[in-house]
Amino acid sequence: MEPTYNLVLYHVPTRQCISDFMVIRNMMVGRANDIQVHIISAGGVIPAEFWTKAAKRPTLIFSPSYLARIDVPARGTRLMSAGVSKLEELRLLAGTGAATPETHVITPDLKLDEAEWGPFTVVKPNKGLQGRGVRLMRTRDVKWTNTAKLPKDDPRHGVDLLAQRYVDTGPLVTCYRVFTVLGRPIYSVTSTAVEPRAPLDQAGDDTLDIAVAANGMPRKVALANDPEVIALAKSIHKEVPYLPVMGIDIIREHGTGKLFALEYNSGGGVWHLSSGHGLKQQHTHGIDYYRQFNALETITDALIEATRTLAA
Repeated sequence: MEPTYNLVLYHVPTRQCISDFMVIRNMMVGRANDIQVHIISAGGVIPAEFWTKAAKRPTLIFSPSYLARIDVPARGTRLMSAGVSKLEELRLLAGTGAATPETHVITPDLKLDEAEWGPFTVVKPNKGLQGRGVRLMRTRDVKWTNTAKLPKDDPRHGVDLLAQRYVDTGPLVTCYRVFTVLGRPIYSVTSTAVEPRAPLDQAGDDTLDIAVAANGMPRKVALANDPEVIALAKSIHKEVPYLPVMGIDIIREHGTGKLFALEYNSGGGVWHLSSGHGLKQQHTHGIDYYRQFNALETITDALIEATRTLAA
């Protein structure tokens, strides 16, 4: 049977093991013989005639990493990650209907009403740095800083800072991460601080400046199968089907149980099934991202559906 569609998987060696894509390609043989799968590695040599031949069929180009830029006028629908700021991520998340903490860029004119906003504020860089530079401060002390004057090794150097309404996840700072591919959950974990957060005195007159991101402090990472968290992640990705992957960070308010979406890591560096970071994390915490929701089988099924639906 002659294939009807092309599926091009774009592999970035620093972000995924190519074996993941090879297994997906092999699974396709038995499940979808109408789809021919091609794997392209960033930095590799692409045959001169490849895109010309691919143009003979409807094609889907899938890249979980923002590093994969295809500049040739290739035929095909492109599902490729592209990094945006944390503020833009929050706007997209809010547009899906998910609850997000109110957030503003800190400018010289920004004034936060402590009575309405609350006594504490999370201050963070407007780009992701694995929790670095995310601090909890007293609202009254939040003010604009010329970050260009900070040391170059400071994670806030030259970056706009955001003021975000504080959502208390409890004495042990906790955050969920759900990795989704084309809307399907691939794994879900919790990051929980090892040590309790210092008690917060709402009426204190001291200066507060403490780490508040679970991934920016000593933590325990564990697989989690919270139905509400996973349902929220699925509903978010369903609203943005043009995004190939999402690493959705979600927190639960300690006092109310309400869920808030914080970011989705738009740069695409979230394929921690086989990234160096992910493999180390799985080894350190004794967990297996592949087994939780049958990762590669689930991704294969998602890619089959997307190719047949979206290839052009």
